[in-house]
Amino acid sequence: MSAAVKRENLQLWILCIPGILKVLVFSYIPFMWLLMAFQFYIPRRGLFGSTWVGFRNFEYLIKSSVATRIITNSIVINVLGIVFGTVVAVILGLFLFEISKKWFLKISQTVVIFPYFVSWPLVGILVSAFLSERTGMLTSIIDLFGTRPDFYSEPDVWWGIITFSNVWKNAGLSAVTYYAVLMGVDRELYEAAEIDGAGRFGRMFSISMPALKLMIVLNVIMSSANILRVDFNMVYYVTNNAAALYSKTDVIETYMFRALRTEGDYSIGTATGLLQALVGFFLTLAVNWISKKLSEESLF
Repeated sequence: MSAAVKRENLQLWILCIPGILKVLVFSYIPFMWLLMAFQFYIPRRGLFGSTWVGFRNFEYLIKSSVATRIITNSIVINVLGIVFGTVVAVILGLFLFEISKKWFLKISQTVVIFPYFVSWPLVGILVSAFLSERTGMLTSIIDLFGTRPDFYSEPDVWWGIITFSNVWKNAGLSAVTYYAVLMGVDRELYEAAEIDGAGRFGRMFSISMPALKLMIVLNVIMSSANILRVDFNMVYYVTNNAAALYSKTDVIETYMFRALRTEGDYSIGTATGLLQALVGFFLTLAVNWISKKLSEESLF
């Protein structure tokens, strides 16, 4: 190996140092604090001075009346987000690909991706502006045809509201990803299909959708890893953390937040996070295996 090659590798390793340090400090070193999940952790005693309780924290969490609620809400909100988010993103991606005028394409790309850059606190304010009992635009319109609803005391509608907010904010970014995949498809395939008499929708279903198949599968597999992990900011700010909505909106993240902030129970919070991560890991393996068996498309 020449000195030039060694020098080049040294430069690359030096460039990697910030990334390696970031991973070590924020991803690997914190692993030692997972011990709190198996302890009755007392901050003043520290990690190695707290009482070891084994799996009691997990038993308490699983047997708790809250466990069913937060797990159910987490799964339902994520499944709805995956299903509707994927459908809307694919439709938007196909729509963008069919636009022929460059100026209109640029405007459309900006419009669909702009919500992604809106922060969740601002989204929560927008939702409140529509659904607030006294000043909400939507509640005022509904009041013209009947009784003014109080959305913030009606939990049953919030799975749909959270899903709509999630899709509105994130589907545009996924749509641009699907559009990028379609841009790599050979244009001659579309020209040949058009010569054979295939219309616009025919070309979509016979060429575009098969081209998107792998990306859709990969996104579903990656999303399945986080089936129990809901964006805390989304739920907290969209619902204004209203206690009356907890039966449908309380998820693992918000439960952990309350456990740490109000009760100071570090052990239960850590046990909840560890259980969440383990379920996501094994679910990723399962979904990947099922996808490989059914469609021969998989992540690994």
